[in-house]
Amino acid sequence: MEKLRASSLRKLKRLSGNSQTSLLSRVRELSKRWLPPPRLTTSQWADEYRRLSSETSAEPGRWQTSRAPYQREMMDAADDPSVEWVVIMSSAQVGKTEVINSIVGKHIHQDPCPILVVQPTLEMGQIWSRRFAVMARDTPVLKELISDPKAKDSGNTLLHKSYPGGSLNVAGSNSPAGLASRAIRIVGFDELDRSPPSAGTEGDPLTLAVKRTTTYPNRKIIVTSTPTIKGLSRIEAAFEATDQRRYFVPCPECGVFQPLEWKHIHWPEDRPHDAYYGCPHCGAVIDHVKKGPMLRAGEWRATAEASLPRSRGFHLNELYSPWRTWGEVAVAFLEAKSRPDTLRAWINTSLGVTW
Repeated sequence: MEKLRASSLRKLKRLSGNSQTSLLSRVRELSKRWLPPPRLTTSQWADEYRRLSSETSAEPGRWQTSRAPYQREMMDAADDPSVEWVVIMSSAQVGKTEVINSIVGKHIHQDPCPILVVQPTLEMGQIWSRRFAVMARDTPVLKELISDPKAKDSGNTLLHKSYPGGSLNVAGSNSPAGLASRAIRIVGFDELDRSPPSAGTEGDPLTLAVKRTTTYPNRKIIVTSTPTIKGLSRIEAAFEATDQRRYFVPCPECGVFQPLEWKHIHWPEDRPHDAYYGCPHCGAVIDHVKKGPMLRAGEWRATAEASLPRSRGFHLNELYSPWRTWGEVAVAFLEAKSRPDTLRAWINTSLGVTW
């Protein structure tokens, strides 16, 4: 009888233990499902959640900020409470639009609010919206929040997407209707210098977009563009009102930090594909393959006092791009320099400076 009683007690303990374990597992599962995710910076969010599609990227799969390390501070500036304006003046091929995409994605998921993305034209806005829809489709945390516009009663369209806590609106800077209406907390204004000087008869499109943020004390205005003509370039004027940050990288030989500048690119005669960077401090010949470690060790440094309150400005040229070799940039220069129009395009889109 005692043996039977002891055996029964052991069974009851095992059952009780299994029940407690099952209950704890269930509680943990529900906690993961219902508790808000940990608050991350934009670059941390992108590394954790963002996915790239083969439809829109040559490098599909998990987003890696380490691929272009200079993007980290550009994205995270939008998380800094002391920063209201983020101004990016740069060349092509450095991922400035991707900075806007990550900021938008992070806010939809972790800090939902009304967002406006402005492209130079309505047609370009539609193209951006389709590309963002692909990003949202392939990024699970966004797919859960943004319903497919084709779904019945979704209420979403190509230029307007709703999600819990806010909405994403896409406009062309040539369309005054898209720049009016409701209040907006986050504005992403892409390719400012390619926007018309006036949205119809309403005036400057950037001013109209920024006007919609005035009721939000925690507003963010992200403005990007490759520059155009000196004296007429609006992105240059905006950048010069900021602290004008440049990305300093160390020479692998002498260790001196310096911004990458075109005047230090050289190549053997008739071999522009073999272009290299010449360190102005120690004379080291730096091959393109060393650029990756240089970028990873780099840091942004302010080079001016900002006149625009609560602003942070970033400038990049194509020499920093992990997707372009110094030789490719040199070849493009030689092809462009024979005509003023092609040289101007190269200076704007490769060096990221005005003509």
